Order: sequence, then C-alpha cells, then structure tokens
Amino acid sequence: MVEFTSEPQRTFNPVRLYIVGGLIVVLAALFFILYHYRGGPAKAGQSTVVPGLLGPGDTNFEYYKTRVRIENVKASLGISFNSTRIALIEGTILNDGDRKLEAVQLHITLFDKYGKVSKERTAFALRPGVGLTSRPMEPLERRTFTIGVESIEVLWDPTQITYEITGLKYQ
Repeated sequence: MVEFTSEPQRTFNPVRLYIVGGLIVVLAALFFILYHYRGGPAKAGQSTVVPGLLGPGDTNFEYYKTRVRIENVKASLGISFNSTRIALIEGTILNDGDRKLEAVQLHITLFDKYGKVSKERTAFALRPGVGLTSRPMEPLERRTFTIGVESIEVLWDPTQITYEITGLKYQ
C-alpha cells in the first residue's frame, strides 16, 4: 500500500513584496537626489559657462583674486575604467575676503619629467549649483575641490604642476 503525503501549500506573503517595493523606491529617490545635486552627466563637447564670471584685465577680478587662496594642492595618478591615465588635482579653496564666492575657475598646467608642458586644462574648482553644497562660499570658509585631467602621458611628473585663478564670480 502506498501512502500519499502532501506538503502544506504556502500562501503568498504580500509583506515581502511591500518591503522590496519600498527598497526600490528609496534607492530610486536616493539616486535622483544625488544625480540632481551633482548636476547630472556633462554633455559631450559642451563647455561650462558661468554668467557674470570676471576674468583677467577686470579690476574687480584683480582686486578679489588676491583674497582667494588655493592651498594644499596635490596631484595623483588614477586609471579610468577604460584604462586611460588620469591626473587628479586636489586642493582647498580659502575665501579670505569679505564677500560670498560663487565660482572659481583655474587654469592647470602639467609638466613631464623634462620640464616640458604635458597637458593644460581650464576648469571650475567651484561652480554655482553643482555639488552637495551648492551654496556660495561664505567669507573665511574653506572648501575642497578635485579636478581631473584625462589622457596623461607616461612621463608626467606629479610634482610639477602650476595653477592660476583665471575666473571669479562673487556677490
């Protein structure tokens, strides 16, 4: 004689579905918030324009340029996902003036081991509306920055870099 036994049928538990759905919503909201605060991906071929940026030759630029200091600048080498060499320039901006600083544009020059110019890049170390703290820099505030320079030569010397403030916007 054969004895039949059956396992009890498990009922579908909707609580698991609610938990998974809630986690998906929270992760999507977190992704959206980070994407929004970082300004989204840069469009290829599109240059960044900051209206009201003061440059060399402007007396207001020359006046306030002496009150903005770039400190603790360090260069390091990184490798991107597609195996290209990237120079990462990190430092600190100090607003030593009496006005709120909205944008700082830097011109960075990298040199090789023989002292010849290897790569140049002009980029924003501080830009309005970008970053987790997108508010302007208050007087006497310090803020860190990182600028990447792609396609670095093999002979690049990270100890030889020059930087110059080429644009400012302040209130």
